[in-house]
Amino acid sequence: MQIADIITTIETWAPKWAAWEKDNVGLQVGDPQQPVTRVLVALDVTESVIEEAIAKKVELIVSHHPLLFRPPATITTQHPVGKLILTLAEHHIAVYSSHTNLDSANGGVSFSLAQVLGLHNVRFLSPLRETLAKIVVFVPEGHVERVRKSMANAGAGMIGEYDECSFAMTGKGSFRGSESSKPFLGKAGQGELTEEVRLEMLAPRARVDAIVHAMKEVHPYEEVAYDVYPLSNSNPNFGMGAVGEISKPQSLPQFLSHLKRRLNLKAVKYSGTTSKKIQRVAVCGGAGNELLQDAIHSGAQVFITADVRYHTFQSALNQIVLVDAGHYETEQVVIKPLAERIQEAARTAGSSLSVSITKQVTNPVNIV
Repeated sequence: MQIADIITTIETWAPKWAAWEKDNVGLQVGDPQQPVTRVLVALDVTESVIEEAIAKKVELIVSHHPLLFRPPATITTQHPVGKLILTLAEHHIAVYSSHTNLDSANGGVSFSLAQVLGLHNVRFLSPLRETLAKIVVFVPEGHVERVRKSMANAGAGMIGEYDECSFAMTGKGSFRGSESSKPFLGKAGQGELTEEVRLEMLAPRARVDAIVHAMKEVHPYEEVAYDVYPLSNSNPNFGMGAVGEISKPQSLPQFLSHLKRRLNLKAVKYSGTTSKKIQRVAVCGGAGNELLQDAIHSGAQVFITADVRYHTFQSALNQIVLVDAGHYETEQVVIKPLAERIQEAARTAGSSLSVSITKQVTNPVNIV
């Protein structure tokens, strides 16, 4: 396998367009065409993680947190990040980072956290908005299925757990080609009126160009008539946070003990209390302060996230139990599913790729 194959595996699940605008995701260091036999998966790229990669003769580190959040002004041994980059280059180790796009993916960080906590009926807490478009194309009868399949294969027609979703309606299309045209139907210079099908499919905005290209590749017309409409719909396939239910309702003390046990926590910070049994739980791995209102509106009794500010704790009082379970603690749960997905893709491709999870604890926060 090449690094590019692993990138395709990850980005099919967590595409780069799903990342926040100012995030820096993707291949951070290295050559996408480099062959790879060993991969190390980690939350962070630190000196100890790189030392482990060198010892294991790894060619690629896949991390959640990017090594490069911003372009460095210099890459020297005098700069901490520059020193790491030079060490990586010296040992021909590449780095690929999947950050907020992995947060946004179904089965990503928050879904992994929900799974560890034993939640079921899990769905996005805050689906992404303004990331979808509708592509409408007019196709002669007899060619619709080929066009539909080509668009679906390029990424159109995904709605939640369903794919190849489309709508078709028959009507009359008219056109007249110039004398130099080569029309699929009729003759050059003559007006034509023919049965056509209006085919509509949803598409991620970031995939529109690729989907239109795939559509034109199989469309029989010399000039294809199509429209692209931006949509404000929420995206059922990508979002931030997750919400679900626990099988057996618990008191707040019972649930907090359950949380500490599942995440191996020494302590948690929380505000609020409730005499009701905890049944619906909202989560957001990493910093999720901005999702507090979504958690309240979801009907959850508890919202678990990290990096909670003092005034956010205050604003949650009497509305929801707000729990800060730690940034590292609520995100490290995705490392195993990420490694398993890469390993499974390699196995399907018939590759002997070795994927391991770092043994380094990169949490910079200590609790005593």
